[in-house]
Amino acid sequence: MNKENMEELYQKIGQQLNLIIPETWDKVLLYSEVTEWSNRTYFYYYPHNNEMPTYSLDIEDMDEVSEDEVNQKLHQLYEYLRELWNEFKNQKQEQWTNLTLELTSNGKFEIDYNYENLENEDSYEQQVIWEYEKLGMMPPKNRQRDYKIIEEYKKRN
Repeated sequence: MNKENMEELYQKIGQQLNLIIPETWDKVLLYSEVTEWSNRTYFYYYPHNNEMPTYSLDIEDMDEVSEDEVNQKLHQLYEYLRELWNEFKNQKQEQWTNLTLELTSNGKFEIDYNYENLENEDSYEQQVIWEYEKLGMMPPKNRQRDYKIIEEYKKRN
């Protein structure tokens, strides 16, 4: 596998995240799911010295942030993740179905590739479980559907 291409893409993804996030941050956790026909990506970041993560889609609602500019930067992030997915194909490697990337502000990152078939998975349920697993986020009791998803997940695991 051509490590140089991979390293370059990892760097582009990290730089793009830094461009998207409008404040100083300590850590980012990103989920991306790529197939031939679709791409679903979201992330949470922890603002500097803050223990509450901020959801990527909430950035455009922040003061002094241009929604159009954020959307353009997010689109570029999606393109880099698709390039990474295609790089696996170009290198004759099994293409991942989803990944979780953890990046700290000092440049340390971990990436966990997953190869499970997600065709029959409910993407909403998957996100609620990912948030629970990776961020320790338990949905509020008044969000019954989310709460039930986590309770069922805990029973299975």
